[in-house]
Amino acid sequence: MGSCRISIGREAADKLLPAETPVVIDNLRASSTIVTALSCGVEEITPVALDEEAFYFKDQGMVIAGEAGGVKLSGYDLGNSTVELLQRMKQKPFKRMAFKTSNMVPLLLRLSRAWICSSLNLRAVASQVMGKDVPIIAVGGEHGVAEDLAVAIALHAHLLHAPFDEQLITHFIQESSAARHLHAIGCHDDVDFIARVNIYDIIPYYDGQTIRNAAASSGR
Repeated sequence: MGSCRISIGREAADKLLPAETPVVIDNLRASSTIVTALSCGVEEITPVALDEEAFYFKDQGMVIAGEAGGVKLSGYDLGNSTVELLQRMKQKPFKRMAFKTSNMVPLLLRLSRAWICSSLNLRAVASQVMGKDVPIIAVGGEHGVAEDLAVAIALHAHLLHAPFDEQLITHFIQESSAARHLHAIGCHDDVDFIARVNIYDIIPYYDGQTIRNAAASSGR
């Protein structure tokens, strides 16, 4: 049986051992947006730190999505929103996306590889990393870390084959400071969409450059 530890924030990236592949959780909303994108046909997501990088990719024909403080960035095709992304995919599907966010992307760009977990794909990620030594990073941000920790603790419980009431995840998401902030800026639909558990059999894997669905490549 593998072991796991839960850490909080970007500084956790500096404490990883060279052979470790962390599970990264930013439930409201970056992890969930990534999982949703891969679930509905996006094949490749490229995290970017700078607007200049994003607009370079846009000039190459790539859809760009991004936010600061939860608000969609000017000139971007999409914000960091599961609901907005699904609406766009129904109207005009796309395969590649560049992605810039306040909290998760800066952390990812410090890593050479990572699994990405959300409430929406919790069981799938647990199955992928079962039996391995797994550092779990709850990203958190300006509006706290409660919802990320809830998913991290639930993942830990899955890995230990311990009972865990998944309704607690929904409760922590809905009652979190991050959820209240999203409600305040008009993103309540995202909170409702994300406050669900085990909706997708998607396993996002970041290889140091792009994010793809490992479940598809492994034939799951």
